[in-house]
Amino acid sequence: MANANVNWKKRILVPLWVIRILLMLLVIVIYALALGVVARDNDEYTKPAIGVVVIFMLMIVAVLLMDVLAIVLFLRDALKPKTFLILNVVQTSFWAGVLLLDIVAIAKDSEGRKYAYGIAFTVFVFLTFVALLIYASVQFHRVRKQAQRGHYAPTLNPGMPAPGYHPPSYGNVPYPQQQGTVYYSQSGHSVELSSTHTPYQSQGPAADYYNGQGVKPAQMV
Repeated sequence: MANANVNWKKRILVPLWVIRILLMLLVIVIYALALGVVARDNDEYTKPAIGVVVIFMLMIVAVLLMDVLAIVLFLRDALKPKTFLILNVVQTSFWAGVLLLDIVAIAKDSEGRKYAYGIAFTVFVFLTFVALLIYASVQFHRVRKQAQRGHYAPTLNPGMPAPGYHPPSYGNVPYPQQQGTVYYSQSGHSVELSSTHTPYQSQGPAADYYNGQGVKPAQMV
C-alpha cells in the first residue's frame, strides 16, 4: 500500500525492516542475559554497570518502536517522507554513536582482536540503518522537487491592464462612453440606429453644445 505522495518500494522497505527488527530483538536478548550476569556480580561496579545496560536496552527498545511506528504508518498509507526521514536520522545517529564507542574501546584495549566479532556485528547493524536512511533521504528530496515544480509564478498578460490601472477620463465623461444615434422619421417616430463609443469630448466652442445638450436629432421634412 503506497502513500499518495510517494511511491514506496516494498522490496526495499520490507527486507530492511525485517532484518532490523530481528537484529534489535537479538540485541535486547543479549543485553538481557548480560544484565542477569552483571546482577549476580557482587563487586562495587555492579550498580553502575546495571544502569548502563538498562539505559542501553531502553534505547534499543526505542529504536525498535520507531520501526514499528513506521510500519504502522506505512500500512495505513500515512507514512510521510519527512516523518520517515526524521525517524531514520534518529535511529542511524544512535547506532553511529554505538559504533564510535566500540571503536574507541577497541583502540584503548591492547587485545582488540577479541572484540572483532562484536565490532563486525555493530557495523552490520549500522549499515542496515544507513541503507534505509539513504532511501528515506532520496524519497524526501524527490517529493520536495515535485512539490516545487507544481507551483508556478503567475505571468503577466500583456493584453490585460496592470492591477490598479484605471482608464483616463476626458472632461466629465469617463472613457468609454456610449451614446445612441437617433433620427426622426417622417412619421415622427424616433429610431435608434446603433450605439457608438465617444472616446473624448468636444473641445472649444462646440463643447457647450455637444457636451451640455447632447447630439441633436436630425429632423426629416
